[in-house]
Amino acid sequence: MFRKLTILLVLAALGLSAGLAQAYFEDTVISPRSRAMGESAVAVPDAQAAAFLNPAYLAEVSEKSFGAAYVQPFRQGFNDFYYLGGALPIHSRWGNFGFGLSSFQVEYQDVDLLKETQLSLAHGVNLFQDMHSSIDFGWSLGIYNVDLGETIDGEDPGSATAYGVDIGMLVTLHKRTKLGFQVKNINNPNIGFDEEELAQRLVGGVSYEPYDGVITTFEIENELGNEVQYHGGTEFYIIDGFALRTGIATNPNRLTGGFGYTFDGFTLHYGFSTGGGVLESNHQFGLNFAWGGEAP
Repeated sequence: MFRKLTILLVLAALGLSAGLAQAYFEDTVISPRSRAMGESAVAVPDAQAAAFLNPAYLAEVSEKSFGAAYVQPFRQGFNDFYYLGGALPIHSRWGNFGFGLSSFQVEYQDVDLLKETQLSLAHGVNLFQDMHSSIDFGWSLGIYNVDLGETIDGEDPGSATAYGVDIGMLVTLHKRTKLGFQVKNINNPNIGFDEEELAQRLVGGVSYEPYDGVITTFEIENELGNEVQYHGGTEFYIIDGFALRTGIATNPNRLTGGFGYTFDGFTLHYGFSTGGGVLESNHQFGLNFAWGGEAP
């Protein structure tokens, strides 16, 4: 009886108890690099995360790459977030492809309470290019699946699936300045019996690389129904292969930082962010591997 009561309290705290409004697929940061740079990504995304962050970046990919990341959101022992993604260059004219797979799991005392899985298949292509500038466009199809565990009464809520479409653009000016845009779930998908609307987001940002090894970025994120968020960060290489990163984000206010270390095609990432308010801080780890082509 005590175990069932504890599970019910956890469900209520997460807003997952039967009959209550759900909040599926919240905006969890998938990339340690992005988290360290103030959670900024749309104008400086990782190739392995482009399917989620800005599919237009796939048009610039010149090497095959895969990556994985893990974070325990706000250091709560009952939840885990995993990400796996990759980028595959195909042809400069027809564009390149990428994928991303995320899994958010809530488990308490060996009972699976919730599992959210998203698979995104993405394509990016170059629309225009000259000696100094370029325009890239990308799109992705997101497949969302929610699987709820049994209630304390033994009822199985089952699972639900929805499909969302994202579009993105990346404009490069004079090689040093990039403008990035993404519209998330432009088709306004609904999921579940209650037809809950999945979050729609508009993100726009700019990054500037005054010289090799230093990037600064700033972006604005507007999720429908929520306050506008501002993200900003920087990345700079202090020695060959080792980068330090730092940034800030608002609503709630957060400080971020981290590093990346590259060796023999592998890159180890670490990203840190304060929780904001009463929430605990986040520690995110990732490992990427790239081969073939020319490194960006």
